[in-house]
This record gives sequence, C-alpha cells and structure tokens, in this order.
Amino acid sequence: MGVETIVNDVKGAVEPYVAKGQDLVTVSFETFKQANVIVVDGVQELFKTNVDAGKDLFAAAQTSFEKAKADGLKAVATKPIEYLPDGKDLVIAAYKDSFSIVTKTGEELFSVVKKGYEDVAAKLTGSTTVSGEVKKVKSAARKTAKKATSAAKKAAAQ
Repeated sequence: MGVETIVNDVKGAVEPYVAKGQDLVTVSFETFKQANVIVVDGVQELFKTNVDAGKDLFAAAQTSFEKAKADGLKAVATKPIEYLPDGKDLVIAAYKDSFSIVTKTGEELFSVVKKGYEDVAAKLTGSTTVSGEVKKVKSAARKTAKKATSAAKKAAAQ
C-alpha cells in the first residue's frame, strides 16, 4: 500500500465532513444574521418607546412645575396633590409597550434560532431541512385533497 493510496483514502473520507462543515457554517451564519436583525430592531423599538415615554413624562413634570410656579407657594402648600405631574399612565403605558416589544422580539428570535437548529441538525444528518420536508408534505397533502375533492364532485354529478 503506497503513501498516495493512503492519502487518497483519507482525503475521500474527510471530504464529506469538510462539505458538511462548510454547510454548517453557512447555515449558522445565516441564522446569526437573521437573529442579529431581530435583536437590533427590537432594541431600537424599545429604546424609541422609552425615550418617547421619558419625553412625555418630562413634559408633564415641566407643565406641573410651571403651574406651581404661576400659582405661588401658598397655593401649592394648601393643595400639593394638584401640582403633582400626571405621569402614572405614561409610565404604565411605557411598561406595557416595553413588555410587548420584548415578548415579540423573544418569540421571533426563538423561531429563528429553532429553525436554524433544525437546519443545522438536518445538514449534519445529511437529510434535507426539516422545514423543507414539512412544506413538501403540506403541498402533497393539498394536491391530494384537491384531486379527491374534484373526483368526488365528478362522481356525485354522475
């Protein structure tokens, strides 16, 4: 057995793993890119929501301060609650919006990561992607259902 034969045997055994590794890196990178877009968009939306809420809360506090300044110290001392900024609803709305944004972003991120994991697992096993298989099965089921429906209509018409 020559050195060239051993090199060719090793090369033949290693090449499929190298190809799978390249596919794995490609799928992983695409999944990472999709996840990155989701996270960046979610953070930007969350930041915008909280900045807007902060601006509204600051405006309410400024309005309250201007009212207190105009009415004088005596009026503020007699009825201080009337001069508190009305920010409770703003804070609660910002919290609810933030919670929904984080939840939506998390669900989208989970979906992308799950699909990426399934695709990586499919590449490692050498089968087609799981999502592709599901689409093929659904398509075949729809076609079969349409054929069965049209055949039943023809039979009923006769």
